[in-house]
Amino acid sequence: MTSTLDLEKNKNKGGRPPSSTWEDAIRGNPVGSGKYHATCKYCNFSWSRGDISKLEEHFANHCSEAPGPIVRKYLNKILEREDKVNKKRKIVGSNQLNITDYHDSTKIPDGRVTRINRALAKFFVACGISFRIVEHPFFINFVKELNSSYELPTREFLSDQLLERELSMVNSTVTSVIENGANLTLGF
Repeated sequence: MTSTLDLEKNKNKGGRPPSSTWEDAIRGNPVGSGKYHATCKYCNFSWSRGDISKLEEHFANHCSEAPGPIVRKYLNKILEREDKVNKKRKIVGSNQLNITDYHDSTKIPDGRVTRINRALAKFFVACGISFRIVEHPFFINFVKELNSSYELPTREFLSDQLLERELSMVNSTVTSVIENGANLTLGF
């Protein structure tokens, strides 16, 4: 017979509910504060420390075995996550801009920094240039000559967050073109 104390424990477990991302991954043993060993249900790729954002990026951009609806679901999640971050930045820094905001010596607005970072990531990928260049003193000097108030992102930020964001946008665009296309023909 179950006591009322046991029922209270089960009823009031507390804490944040697990992410819906775990429906598409196998959650293994805990490896830290809220982190678990994870394995993709579709391609069996595994992570020693399953971070939700990394799992979502895998399903959206890297898992070749994931079904189409799953890929689209995670593409949308990644794009929404980035939109929320940008919206928060806009709300925090929503002061009216002055004419001096466009000079080199003043702070660049966050929206402009985001656009510059995205263009920089596209440049490195399209030209096949290593992300390590952003840490080279000559490149840093070149960028500072263009605009002294622009802070270069780290190579880790470029290769992880920005690249994943751009890949998600490209995959989303390709998916929507294919879904909306009529009489599509593959050419060899």
